[in-house]
Amino acid sequence: MSLTGKCVALSNAQFVAPQAAPDESQAIIASVQCILDREHYFVREVDRYLRHNDFLNLRKKEMLYKKWLEDVSEPLLQKIEDKMDGQSSEEIRRRNDEQLSLYLNYCKKKGFVALETYDPSEYDPFFLKTHTDRWKVSIPALQDPLLQGIQRKFIEAGVIKQCETGRPCSIREVNELSKAELPLLPLSRQHMDSIAWLKIPYLYIASEVYKTNRQKVISHKDSESQ
Repeated sequence: MSLTGKCVALSNAQFVAPQAAPDESQAIIASVQCILDREHYFVREVDRYLRHNDFLNLRKKEMLYKKWLEDVSEPLLQKIEDKMDGQSSEEIRRRNDEQLSLYLNYCKKKGFVALETYDPSEYDPFFLKTHTDRWKVSIPALQDPLLQGIQRKFIEAGVIKQCETGRPCSIREVNELSKAELPLLPLSRQHMDSIAWLKIPYLYIASEVYKTNRQKVISHKDSESQ
């Protein structure tokens, strides 16, 4: 090869090498752009899914509230309104006048009314607060959607207990069994249902057990302060 041919070949090699670098950079840029496009698409899809999921959760809450309103709140309020409408203002006024008359007669007879020594057979100053049977509302079993999960759990526990004992178990028995599994808390009411709560005496919060417990706490604080 002549000297001129060598120079031409060297010049061509020098021109080809710089052209390869821009082509490689373009390929890298295209690959990076493809990755970025996929990332942006993934972010958009995740964001769309999260918005759709929030919308579904909101709709579930709205439907659950609507079902609870129709099956629980409105029937209960209707029963209460019917009960309140059944008590006429004349009857309430007559009952208050009767209590006032009993109070005045008791004052004339005894001279005073002492809450520590009053006789309920003659006059009960707490009659309107303790005798609330007239205000109680009886309603059928409500199909509360908020309790469907608990009721389904009770049914499953009843089926399991029936397989173990060979006899069907009622919801009350299953409820008692579930209560027995809970750890006991001191002075707690976890084993007290709504029916048992209505049967407790007046001023139950001030019972001897609670008084003794509060007295122990006060004595302990006094001993620490000294």
